[in-house]
Amino acid sequence: MNWIANVIGGRFGASALIAAVGLIGLAAGAPGQEAGSGLQPVEEVASLCGSREITIAEMPWPSAAILAHIHSIVLFEQMGCAARVVSGDTASTGSSMATTQQPAIAPELWISRISEIWNSATSAGSVRPVANTYLGGPMEGWFVPGFVAEDHPELTSATQLSPLRAIFQDETRSRFVSCPADWACSIINANLMRAFHINIVYEAQVPADRFELDRILAQAISRRQPIVVYYWQPNAAISQFALKPLDLGRYNADAWPCLAMEECNRPLPSAFPPEPVVIAIAQWLQDEAPLVVDYLQQAIMPLEEMNRLLAMLNEEGSSPAEIARTFYDTREEVWRAWLPESLK
Repeated sequence: MNWIANVIGGRFGASALIAAVGLIGLAAGAPGQEAGSGLQPVEEVASLCGSREITIAEMPWPSAAILAHIHSIVLFEQMGCAARVVSGDTASTGSSMATTQQPAIAPELWISRISEIWNSATSAGSVRPVANTYLGGPMEGWFVPGFVAEDHPELTSATQLSPLRAIFQDETRSRFVSCPADWACSIINANLMRAFHINIVYEAQVPADRFELDRILAQAISRRQPIVVYYWQPNAAISQFALKPLDLGRYNADAWPCLAMEECNRPLPSAFPPEPVVIAIAQWLQDEAPLVVDYLQQAIMPLEEMNRLLAMLNEEGSSPAEIARTFYDTREEVWRAWLPESLK
């Protein structure tokens, strides 16, 4: 069946894929008659998927790559769409979607990084967001190891770090692990420590780089040393170390400019600003394949699920395509909920 893999991989065009769907149907019986097969009759493929090949942007970071392959598999297996993964990055993908209508789907587009391109394209009606990419927690913030959360279920908020500082005490002071000094979050974390009144009783440890941050975190976890750490998601470490976020309260837009300054005279508590990460589509997909759009509107990935997939990707020899296939084969209860009602 290698020729089918070639079709899925995009080496042939849409007409070849439609033929492939038909041949698969002949092997299994009349297309679309087998319950739960997800295959559609050949004459329905174009109406479901539009008249063009559906290209899906694979960004050069792991979570976006996994998502691209997941959507490619689901669209092919469940809707018979000619879906192909193509390489991209944030800026080039945004520009290409606006000008050429390809790729058709960007599953993880961080639109604040390309605000000028994005705003122009949405104003022109050439692209649109259909859903948030993720749900289920802050994209960045302060975390504690899972064993700390289990041992101290009363600790849920950053406001409790001062009165409960004994949980984290090592020798004379408790420890807060920030991010590298050349990252903007280093200044923000220092100001937030003052805002939450923990700068006197917690020692801020500033790693030299991302690798040292991960080393400090892994070492603390292995020794069961309670720490507070700045981190972000989706990220494999969240799953590997069972990190739990602390509630930083609501995002305070008025307080944020000061928090980002080295000389912030009066820092106030705030969560990190929400980062808009969306599933974006080219307008032709909305016009020609509304059922595909219905699927994407519901295909919101739980952050906990993606963190787990990223941890699996860290295993030697794993690839985003293999992890996506594992997700499809083992997590039907997640992706089937994304399908339009008529296809479930």
